[in-house]
Amino acid sequence: MSAPASNRRVTYTLATLRRGVWQTSDTIDSLDAALARAREALGTGKVERAKVEQCFTDPEARRAVMTTVFDEAGASSSRFEVNAWMLLGLSVLLGVAAFLVTGYLLQGSA
Repeated sequence: MSAPASNRRVTYTLATLRRGVWQTSDTIDSLDAALARAREALGTGKVERAKVEQCFTDPEARRAVMTTVFDEAGASSSRFEVNAWMLLGLSVLLGVAAFLVTGYLLQGSA
């Protein structure tokens, strides 16, 4: 015999990815509220990814089923990237500076 519908429960959990670490929030009873919070978190630009998972629990059958209903990446953060030309320019500048400092030190000792 199946369990009464009142014992079964559907809830939603919001999970956000920040700096490579997943963090989960409280249990939310409404799908609309969970989706709104996920989109709000993505809109801040502080999270890399957000997902909403639906959890169907049936205590009588001792079962829980998790389903991802929303999974979206946020806007990529603008990170400063060093390329080969920048490294080459920096090494040339350091070489010139080392040459000038060496010349100055040799003139002072003579």
